[in-house]
Amino acid sequence: MKGQRTRLTERRQENEDSSHADLGMDLKERRGVIPVTKKEFYRILEQIVRKNPHLTKKVGNLAQKAAASDSDAVSDAELRDYMTAFPFLEPYIPAHPESVQSSGGRIFPVHQPFSVEIRQRMKLAEKNEHYRNWADAVKAVPDSTLPLPEVDRAFLRSAKEIWHQGIYGNEGILHAVLRHTVEYSRTGKTMPLLLVGAPGVGKTLVAKNYGKILNLPGSFLSGPSASAGRGLSGAPNVFVGAGAGLIVQSMIDHKAGNPVICIDEIDKTSAGSSRSADFQSELLSALDESNAAWYDNFLEIEVDASHIPFIFTANEEDGIAAPLLDRMEVIRMETPTLDVIRCITREFTLPKALKAYGGDRIEFGAHELDMLVDLLWTGGSHSCRAYQKAVELLVSHACLDAMESDRKVSITEKDIRQTAARCAENRQTRKIGFST
Repeated sequence: MKGQRTRLTERRQENEDSSHADLGMDLKERRGVIPVTKKEFYRILEQIVRKNPHLTKKVGNLAQKAAASDSDAVSDAELRDYMTAFPFLEPYIPAHPESVQSSGGRIFPVHQPFSVEIRQRMKLAEKNEHYRNWADAVKAVPDSTLPLPEVDRAFLRSAKEIWHQGIYGNEGILHAVLRHTVEYSRTGKTMPLLLVGAPGVGKTLVAKNYGKILNLPGSFLSGPSASAGRGLSGAPNVFVGAGAGLIVQSMIDHKAGNPVICIDEIDKTSAGSSRSADFQSELLSALDESNAAWYDNFLEIEVDASHIPFIFTANEEDGIAAPLLDRMEVIRMETPTLDVIRCITREFTLPKALKAYGGDRIEFGAHELDMLVDLLWTGGSHSCRAYQKAVELLVSHACLDAMESDRKVSITEKDIRQTAARCAENRQTRKIGFST
């Protein structure tokens, strides 16, 4: 009798496996799941029962779970939970298309449905402390990208407004950024940008405006620090302090599959160490067209990193490997002229400092501001940050004086000369930026 029951159980398992195979679905190629209506979901359950009568009881339990929800549809999150609890359901759920048109714009899936092995390990994590951090990280990986903006005249007008709110001039760079953002908005992919220029010319500011134009969050990473840590692909879970790589961690931090990732001073990662060489090799893989299947060593799953816009900054191109340069569009940022510096300090630096320090009681005339710029400019080598620091130093001291005296304070030529002299002392010990 026991032998007959065993053979019957084996025959049922064979029927279940064959019914799954008849569907002709390779689960490894599936892009995810899409929500279905309650009516469609019940029709799927009827189909399962007809092909697998021995699953009637389990299907009934699943139908009761779905009926308990007040919604008219079964969301993608609910479907994932159902497929974890009832693995037989997975082959019957419709596959996620390559991209979906949402109310905010087109979105792309980030990862495939988790394999049976991953789901089993996630169950073990509830009782095993070693797997708990891993399971939490896997669950935190976003399912899709943020919606891509629609490209039209309003998009271009908004992009230019964002640009001119924080950057003066640089129309050639603006044109290149617009080309990239339009291409990304239409296809979900674009070539990485490499911004090359002296320190303080505004490379990081350009990268931030790139993300604002696309309405995407951004991660700004130091190239030397990134090459010394877990890197882009993470560390296996067997090591103490292991964690996800910078690419997946950026997705988790911003809850989006397409954060803008800016890696600063990429030319400093070729210092000759083996770790730096490994980091550049990781970058080659990350920027390759095949990064739609980017493998993270900590999570042990593949994610689609092909929709992440990458931006790199460097002071010079000499420290970057030729294969990396071949995968980027290089944009060289010119050294600002004296007239440009004057306009930047007048239109951006001074208003920002007055707002930050509450400068409604401070009088900073145009003559004094131009005098400060001229003294710093003729003093030698500077970065644009030197002008910002000098203005902020003057405004902060004047603000403090205004608070103590309870009256308006004017910044005089004497204040300008003292501040310029202090900046000159700092320059003697450390020179940075473009040379005049």
